[in-house]
Amino acid sequence: MPSPGKLIVFEGIDGTGKSTQLSLLGQVLGERGLPVLSTCEPTDGVYGRRIRALYRNRESISRLDELQLFLADRREHVQDCIVPALAAGKIVLCDRYFLSTIAYQGAAGLDPAAILQQNSFAPVPDLALLFQAPAATGIARITGRRGEILNDFEQKDALAKVAEIFASLDYPYIRRIDATESIAAIHTAVVKAVEDILHLYQLR
Repeated sequence: MPSPGKLIVFEGIDGTGKSTQLSLLGQVLGERGLPVLSTCEPTDGVYGRRIRALYRNRESISRLDELQLFLADRREHVQDCIVPALAAGKIVLCDRYFLSTIAYQGAAGLDPAAILQQNSFAPVPDLALLFQAPAATGIARITGRRGEILNDFEQKDALAKVAEIFASLDYPYIRRIDATESIAAIHTAVVKAVEDILHLYQLR
């Protein structure tokens, strides 16, 4: 039987470089011959596409209905992608997971503890890399470096509340990453955190 895999999730407000760091880590692990699956939430499935449509029209549904979309997307993702990959012994790298739902939907007025309970079906991560930077930094990167227009989930006041909730989370699998550093420095911190989980010491 294949050995159980590991679930490593990348969390934080928008503009903290999660996607970049996930890609860099995936390259390093792949170069070391480790089986890696990179994925993200929202997914490209039916529910994930409905969530992405809210980026420009978040007020089209209630916050409770919005939460149900995230939960439905995650159930499908867990069942069809994450659990099979873990059972096959893969290292799953996921850009956003249930901590993001706690933070973003919590910032929208829902109870973070209740959100966590409703995500009890989702496997607990072996490691959650929580990228931390001020909301202003994330917004500057989105609008400056990326040249993008802020979507409905990326507005300044909302992101500040999201950052506060992320900062309040205290679970043993969380490792906080200073996302104000350079890409190279952040990558070094990510690799160190992953080394501790995977018990590998030559990932660089």
